[in-house]
Amino acid sequence: MSIHAIEPGFLLAAPRLGDPNFQGAVVLLGVHDDEGSLGWTLNGPLVDEAATIVRATSLVSAGDTLPDTFNHPALRGGPVSPASVWILYQRERGAPVLPGSISVGEEISVTGSVEALRTLIAGRGPQTFRLIVGYAGWGPGQLASELSRGAWLPGAADATILFGEDTTTLWARAYKKAIGNIPQAFVATRGIA
Repeated sequence: MSIHAIEPGFLLAAPRLGDPNFQGAVVLLGVHDDEGSLGWTLNGPLVDEAATIVRATSLVSAGDTLPDTFNHPALRGGPVSPASVWILYQRERGAPVLPGSISVGEEISVTGSVEALRTLIAGRGPQTFRLIVGYAGWGPGQLASELSRGAWLPGAADATILFGEDTTTLWARAYKKAIGNIPQAFVATRGIA
């Protein structure tokens, strides 16, 4: 498989991937080049409340009020660098991107910039965002190898699916959008007669 055969977008874990870090995962692939790949699990387990994570950064004092946009859970984005904090956000038409952003498609961006986090704490910037803790990374050629073995199904990044509903159903909804059916439809539970 060519290193350029996959573009930034969704990576949908195969129904029986076998890697507990990515079982049932939807990963937003942000970077894929000759040096490796970088992405964030979008439906990882809850780490803590976003407000608690922000307060742990020392960017706000204990008594400071945070905007209501921080009233949501922060999720585990992957096994790499579990103390890093990333902002996954929906870009608003005509609005500037946050500092240090990696754009994936026309509506989704991700940044790990402290300045971007300060912008959100000040109540400016996008209203629709999630905090992701940690990330997924692949060395040179590693993701291409996993793709060739059928471990991942590439799909277009879709802000409507990503930000529209509960993350617990994200994998099934993303599969249905990508292939027209839910992933369980392709997993046989008994032999074919």
